[in-house]
Amino acid sequence: MSYTFSFEKLNVWQDSKELVKLIYLITQKLPGKEKFGLTN
Repeated sequence: MSYTFSFEKLNVWQDSKELVKLIYLITQKLPGKEKFGLTN
């Protein structure tokens, strides 16, 4: 794997990217009126 920045090698960086993906998947399943405050 190629890294542009050295911080991209950090486990915490990689884990946070996975967490963001999960949050997007979860919020997509919420009703429209529930999403407004979370996704803005």
